[in-house]
Amino acid sequence: MIKKNSVPLKLNLGCGRNVKKGWVNVDKEEREKKLDLICDLAKKFPFKDNSCGYIYCEHFIEHLDWLAGRRFLENCYRCLGPRGILRLVFPDFKKIFQAYLKRDFKFFEPAARCLNEADYKYYQSVYNDPEKIRRERKDNPPPAWHLSRKKEDRDRLERRARKFKYLIDYVDWYAHQFGEHQCLYDGESIVGILKEIGFSKVKIVKHKPQLDSGEGNGRVSCFIEAVKSA
Repeated sequence: MIKKNSVPLKLNLGCGRNVKKGWVNVDKEEREKKLDLICDLAKKFPFKDNSCGYIYCEHFIEHLDWLAGRRFLENCYRCLGPRGILRLVFPDFKKIFQAYLKRDFKFFEPAARCLNEADYKYYQSVYNDPEKIRRERKDNPPPAWHLSRKKEDRDRLERRARKFKYLIDYVDWYAHQFGEHQCLYDGESIVGILKEIGFSKVKIVKHKPQLDSGEGNGRVSCFIEAVKSA
């Protein structure tokens, strides 16, 4: 396995704000000036074959369409060295649909708190008074579209300034996330794809609070680890 400073690379791909110390944190868009690398992960990664020991990816693959998602996983396989590990976290739509059919309101409570309280208040505020948000977040500006006056950006804000009332609203949010999610998976489908690509010892594993982020993620996510053959 190719090493950097005698230590195999650890990649945190599609990380958003969830940067990890000691990892190479990668995403397409810089938000808080904490990324180590900015690149489009739907394309070939700028890492050499067999150069990585561990790849972590949380709640990103569902943002790609099925073909880009497959190529993303193939890229992960290419970059990992022998016995390298891929840990993949994504919304488990089997859990989500089962909770909906059982009318399990508790299952959706974490999402309800986030969407109907913090998110709702923020997006209402930025929609109604963007200049106030600009002043308040002078040292930590939000994405440019939050403060834009373009109709498409205003519509995008208004879609987020929404109260969620019905269980199907939450299912819709998990499935589409305002148009950002492009593909649905469950454990069976991802395990099958990873084995087709060439990974061995592919298995569904448990939530790791020290590694995986978010209260809701442990409840609604599927966690899979796959090992590249030696």
